Formats: sequence, C-alpha cells, structure tokens
Amino acid sequence: MNISILGYQVSFDFSWIDTLGKKPFYELLWFFLVNGGWILILLVCIWGGFELFVYNNQIKFSKKQKYIFLALDIPRQNLQSPQAVENLFSTLAGAHMPLEWEEEIFDGAYQLGFSLEIVSIDGYIQYVVRTPVHWRDIVEAAVYSQYPDAEISEVEDYAKDINVTFPSDEYDVWGSDLTLYNKSYFPIRSYIEFESSLNRDIKDPLTALLEVMNTLGPGEQFWFQILIYPTDTKWIKEGQNAIKKMVGQKVDEKKDWMNIIMDEPVRWFNELGNQALGAMGFGDVEGDKKDEDRLFFLPPVEKAQTEGIARKVAKIGFLSKVRIVYFARKEVFNKGRGVSGTFGAIKQFSDLHLNGFKPDKNKTHARWPWFKAYRKQVKQNNIMRAYKARDSATGSPKYILNTEELATIWHFPYFEIKGPLVKRIESKRVMSPVGLPVEAGLPISGLGQSSSSQKAKPGVKVPVIDYEDDYFEERFAIDKTGAADKRRKKAVLEKLQKTKVHKPSMAMLDEAEVEVPFADQFSQEDKDTEDDHDINPRPPSVDGGNVPSNLPV
Repeated sequence: MNISILGYQVSFDFSWIDTLGKKPFYELLWFFLVNGGWILILLVCIWGGFELFVYNNQIKFSKKQKYIFLALDIPRQNLQSPQAVENLFSTLAGAHMPLEWEEEIFDGAYQLGFSLEIVSIDGYIQYVVRTPVHWRDIVEAAVYSQYPDAEISEVEDYAKDINVTFPSDEYDVWGSDLTLYNKSYFPIRSYIEFESSLNRDIKDPLTALLEVMNTLGPGEQFWFQILIYPTDTKWIKEGQNAIKKMVGQKVDEKKDWMNIIMDEPVRWFNELGNQALGAMGFGDVEGDKKDEDRLFFLPPVEKAQTEGIARKVAKIGFLSKVRIVYFARKEVFNKGRGVSGTFGAIKQFSDLHLNGFKPDKNKTHARWPWFKAYRKQVKQNNIMRAYKARDSATGSPKYILNTEELATIWHFPYFEIKGPLVKRIESKRVMSPVGLPVEAGLPISGLGQSSSSQKAKPGVKVPVIDYEDDYFEERFAIDKTGAADKRRKKAVLEKLQKTKVHKPSMAMLDEAEVEVPFADQFSQEDKDTEDDHDINPRPPSVDGGNVPSNLPV
C-alpha cells in the first residue's frame, strides 16, 4: 500500500499478515512467543503469582481472627430515636485500621468489620451484632452509652447449625444481596425524611419490615444482615466532584500517563486559541458568568441531588453490604410473605431522584430456561454460604452508607411519650393477638378468629420484639443463667462512668477536616428553620415530675 504524506510516498507492506494466516496454529503461537509475546506472558505470570501470594497471606490472617455474637435487648419503653443508633455507628468508626502496604502484602492484613443483623426465628425477633473479639469493648461501650438499660448477651451463631444443601426435600430458601441503583454518593431516604410535617413525629421506617418478620410462624426464619467496614474519607472526594459538575465547576481529576499524553496537545491548542481571542477583544471564551450563579438556577431535581450528596458526604461513611435470606420448611414456605412483603418494606428507603436498594445479580432466581434448576440450586447454596460466613465478596462491590443511612435501616423501635395535655384514646377494640396464652378448653373470643395454622397454644406467647422474653437467649446464649453477662455489663458501666464517655465525632477517624462544597448555601434555609425548632427534639424525661395522663400502663 502506497500513500502520499506531505509530498512523500510512504509504502506499507501487510503481506506478512496474509502469510501468517496460511500457517498452522502452532507456528502462529511460536511466532508470537519469539517476537515479544513471552514478555507479556511473563508479566501475567508475575502478576498472578503476586495476587496468589497476597491471597494466601489473607487466608492465614483471617484464620487468626476470632468473632463473637452479641444479642441486644433494649427496654420496651425505648425513648431514643434513630439518632442514638447513629451515634452508636459513629463510635464503631473508631475501629478503622489504617494499614501500611507491607502489612497488606506480607501479613495479609485487611480491614475487619461488623455484622449487624435482625433475626426472626418462628416469629421471635432479635437484634444481633457479630464483632471481632478485640472490638467487643467498643460495641458494648457504644450500646451502653446510648442505652444504659440495655441487656447484652453473648450467644452462639444461630446459623451455624443449619447445614442444608440444596436441592432439599425438607427446606427451601430465597435470598439476595441488596445493591444501590445509583452511584454510592447519592443517599437513600433516611429516617429524618419520615418526620411528619404536621406534628413533627418521626414515623418509624423500620416498623413495616419488623411486622413482616413478626408474621412468620414455626418452621420459618428470616435473616436481615448488614456488613459494615470502617473506611477512610477518600470516598467523599467523589461526591464533591459530582456536586462541582452539577454546578458547572471545573473538576480536577487524576489522569494516567496515557490520558496526559493524549490531552496535552488539545489543552495547548485550546490555551493558544483563548489567548488569541482574548487579544482580539472577545474576552474569556468561557464567559464572565461565575459558576456559583448556576447554583441558584438549578432545576429542582438537580438541586435536590446536590443537597442530598452534600448531606451524605458530611457524615461518617462505612463500606457496606446488605443481605436478606428467607429460610423455611417447604410446607410453610411462603414467598409472598417472606420476600414480597420484605421488598415492599425496603422500598420505603428509596428516593427515585437519589438512591435506593434493589436485588443484586446473585438473587436465588434463575431467569433463563437453560439449566434453570441447576443454576437456582447453585445460587441457593452460595447465598447460604455467604450469609453464614458473613462474606462481603459476593455480588456487586461494597458501597458507602453513612451513619444516618445505617441508622435508618438498622435501629431499635422507639416509643414516644406524648404530653399530658394531649388527649389520647386509652384503649380500642382490636382482635386478640393470635399468640395470647389461654387456658385449655376455653373458647377464644375476639373480633375475628385465628387461622388453623396459627391457633393459640396454652402458655405460648409470640411478642413483636424479643424485649424481656428470653426465647432467643434460651436457645443460643453461652451462659444460660446470664450471670456472666450481668457482671460484664456492670464492669463496662463502671468504666464508662469513670472515663466520662462523650458523643463521638469525626475526630475518631484521625482524618483532616472534610470540606463540603456549597454546603452553606444548600443548608441555609434548613438552618434558619432549625433555629425555630429542633428536627429531632429530645424526648421528655420520665425520671421525675408528674406522670402524663395518657401514659399507657
């Protein structure tokens, strides 16, 4: 092939391609190796050997770690809003472990995390935290500092004894990881947005999920798991850049050497053109309008997005993974109740303009007809293994949830006392609870009758939450008497009293102060309203004074 370039004739010979195409495969392979292909193969082998070396060290490191499970029981008359749990998560951020490169490579060290779980077994609901043994003090101090009357019991892993391999003749399971449907720096709908505009009461967003879990009967289990890993503040930069792009500011992004080589000539010609036009009197090509002016003319959706991102990056974040599993005997397995009801409750946390949860690609559902049964069984076994191992490497990569978002999807139900001047109905007619203990032989009265599958049994009580009931502890507690847990609680409270623990802050991360662009403009209107009333007023104290007239007893 001959072409003319600037008056010169340039010849290209591609006949060697046709020659190689006529040779056998082994000759082509040999040609590739002797002409530099061996270098590429050597680099791949070195990279693979390095990754295998690090992976083996990580396995050795993981085998050295010891974990314990703590069952949390909060008093029924809980006056704390999710803000208390948000403070709890801020304390857990102190477990961040900045690692040096030699620790990651030669020791196989990696950031350890926590598993926050809500478990429903036969309709009994229990809050459980899995933590490394050496961080047990952090968890207990965080809980007791917000809930001094809480009870913490060391328990066994409730999932370890379920050794079922699918397909199974007795059991069925549905499970999935939950991933975000938007970028990680976009926030989900938080508990603050569930505040009533009329009386400023916060409607507990977790109630719907707990009610679904409470409807389960004997032979059914529902597991809700949130894996969190303390991390640094590098993720905030991505959110800040997104805000700058929305308001038209220039974003300084890191480029690799190839992008620098390709972009430098373009940048040079653009700069030359700007200088030439400026000398001719046309002014700056980009215009004299300031980037900040666009902020006040943003469309409503973009304005809500910038405000949401600014609010999210202003708080501590965790690398997170959410997982759900519905496990039951086949004769009582009800996908409509255990799965559809759950996703209906989870949809509350979605904001179509910001973020929300959706099932990940590892859900136990085979979409295509080819080997459908086999692929479903593989997914069922994988989701059970991942849950029991508290493995975050399945499905999509981990994403960032800040303390406010975590407190929204994992907090203790709270009970709010109304003022004595507010008249309330003392009682109302409702159907009697299906689990109410009755004396044998007496008819069950009420506005309706329970189904045959949920008949009340003598001496059996099914509460909504395992508050004072020890159903979970009787099955899984390490110390059935609870004496050891009480002694440990006493020691932790005494230590807290001596050290005078205060509310944790961002300083616990040992990071520099994070600048949130335009946060003052976004929150100016909200700041003015906060001067008039607090978004989350502190519940009234019940330590002294008159008892409210409408207090339920």
